Amino acid sequence: MPSKYRYLSSVRHAGCLGLVVVPLLSSPQALAGDEVIQLGTVEITSRELAADSEQRSSYAPGASTTATSLPLSIKETPQAVSVVTHQQIEDQALGTSGDILQQAPGVSMTRRDSNRVSFSARGYGIKTYQFDGLLTPIQGFWNFGDTEWDSAIYDRIEVVRGATGLLTGAGDPSASVNFIRKKPLPEFAANASVGVGRWDKQRITADVSTPLSEDGRTAARVIAVRDTGDSYVHNLRDERETYYGIINTQLATGTEISLGVEYQHNQTDGSGAGFPLFHADGGRTDFDRSAANNTDWSGFFNETTRGFVDINHFLDNGWRLRAAYSYDDGNYGLNYLFRGGYPDRQTGEGMTKYFANYRGHRSRQDLHFTAEGPFELFGREHELAVGWMRMEDDLDMTVALPADGGPDIGRYLNGRGDAVDEPAWGQFNSNDDSKLVQSGAYAVTRLSVADPLHLVLGMRLSNWDLEQVYYGEERDYSYSNELTPYAGVVYDINDRVSTYVSYTEIFQTQNNRDPDGDLLDPVTGRNYELGVKATLAEQLDGNLALFRSEQDNLAEAIPDVPVQGRPDTQAYRPVDGGTVEGVEAELVGRLAPGWSLSASYTLATARDADDERVNTLHPRQQFKLFTAYQLQGDWRALRVGGGARWQSEVFTRANNPNGKVRVGQGSYVVADLMARYTFSDQLSAQLNVNNLFDREYLEQVGFYNQGWWGEPRNLQLALNYDF
Repeated sequence: MPSKYRYLSSVRHAGCLGLVVVPLLSSPQALAGDEVIQLGTVEITSRELAADSEQRSSYAPGASTTATSLPLSIKETPQAVSVVTHQQIEDQALGTSGDILQQAPGVSMTRRDSNRVSFSARGYGIKTYQFDGLLTPIQGFWNFGDTEWDSAIYDRIEVVRGATGLLTGAGDPSASVNFIRKKPLPEFAANASVGVGRWDKQRITADVSTPLSEDGRTAARVIAVRDTGDSYVHNLRDERETYYGIINTQLATGTEISLGVEYQHNQTDGSGAGFPLFHADGGRTDFDRSAANNTDWSGFFNETTRGFVDINHFLDNGWRLRAAYSYDDGNYGLNYLFRGGYPDRQTGEGMTKYFANYRGHRSRQDLHFTAEGPFELFGREHELAVGWMRMEDDLDMTVALPADGGPDIGRYLNGRGDAVDEPAWGQFNSNDDSKLVQSGAYAVTRLSVADPLHLVLGMRLSNWDLEQVYYGEERDYSYSNELTPYAGVVYDINDRVSTYVSYTEIFQTQNNRDPDGDLLDPVTGRNYELGVKATLAEQLDGNLALFRSEQDNLAEAIPDVPVQGRPDTQAYRPVDGGTVEGVEAELVGRLAPGWSLSASYTLATARDADDERVNTLHPRQQFKLFTAYQLQGDWRALRVGGGARWQSEVFTRANNPNGKVRVGQGSYVVADLMARYTFSDQLSAQLNVNNLFDREYLEQVGFYNQGWWGEPRNLQLALNYDF
């Protein structure tokens, strides 16, 4: 290969392996879409599988390293992998990471209060998140909105369903989510967007990418977002600010360096819990969708600063060496009144009160070293990746209670509480001071046994240590030298269809506590998956997967039993013999020129050792569809789209003044529409209609015997200008 070109990535299509070579002065992001690259006498015609989706106007995914660390196409990965690309994020006007995850195949959302939401896949909560492949665990109880980041800085989100203990150390059988940040573009580009919507929603975005040197080796990108608005919930307002900057430089030695910083500040005025589901007489409440359980002075904030450096060195033999480091600094705050219990139907009296003022600080460091590339053995070419990672997470949460017990809270009528003065807060005391250190080394190889047969084999060795002072009690939890094997077989039936089977072991530490306040032992078990993946057209992929997971030490809530000394914290017991079985199907990509599609169906049933269904707040079935079409001919300036998401019933056993009762949300469907009109090469306008038929549904069912309505019908209008 001439010295002025370097290895960028391996590209595979229809089971064929090729090398993409680009001029050294070009950026990896310069390759996009279907193209013919002419380099002297070398010609490569291929569906380009470069991972970055921003310059590919498609829902079709590119290569992914989230499952195995190897740059494999979706078809080559022996697990279910879905990607929500930049084009789909843009078409659906998905403003936050939570909005994106709600559209991801197989992922469901459950709300706890105004700011805390959780996501699940295959019947269990998702606990494993990554940024550009660096592990970022999410605190469970102390989440405080730590899953709501602005979407403007992300190129795409990759979701690997099933256990991913090979790279994360936590073999969670639900999913691992990888947020891939945007990178500098190969040429100058700038965009400004102004949007408005119902409930005084306002959104302003600016995005500038520019080369910093004449040869194009160094480039930078800056993104700024301000998003504000009231809510359909009474007395609730959100403000979000996001700033992101990254510099990328390519050295003549084949080394690529990225330096970046990200700042996000989320502020909610009037934050609070859900509304009570029952009156004091045991009957269901019937509040409208603006029902609130908050106060004028309650508030929440989440301030996070992330800095990162990512160094990649490309060797002449096709190997890539990577060193990446990330530092996160987070500050959290929540002061509020929680009204519990059941209001009298006539007077509104009788609810209990709990005032709290939380303040917290969290620092997190991630370090990751990897090496991956091809090697030859027995006359065939194979691939190998080895890596080591370490994550340190320091958390200090404090709480202040009212110095005098707090004022009287008055009545709660028609979904509104009486005005309540903010109490005089007492001294802040530490309630959770913890340091968590995870480390692990892994190796994974993709062996080409024969032209149609490949084996993916891997092993990880993990260490996990938690030092904690929990409400004054010192505790130390440690797990060392935990082995997590991974095995997959991929067989190419022909150039377009492959089948696979994979096996992964499960090792997942958990934050759930027994009645004494001790953490439960980690969940252990096995994950099996069998699937078929097919390239149905040039940019249209179909995937079908059958899966089963078996788990022990699964946390099960003990009815009406709180953690000792913590009446607001549910106690759990470990249960053996938990299983999840199901099927997933996905069709994604391009049906025809200008016509994009993302469609998926999921069936997942979780049961305990007694064959009773568990985790019933996660839907057993889901169907998601969104499609968009760029009109042709005289109407080519118009792009229209629409879709729907449907989920089956969710339910739980909630406390009622007359005892335990079943409450739930029946199956429902939410439909959306969009239209974008391009006035010129620079100016376009987009209209999104969400919840077109104004479907009423609950996002929260039974959390502390309360509920939360989903968002009513609303419109968003945005003007976009490209400079």
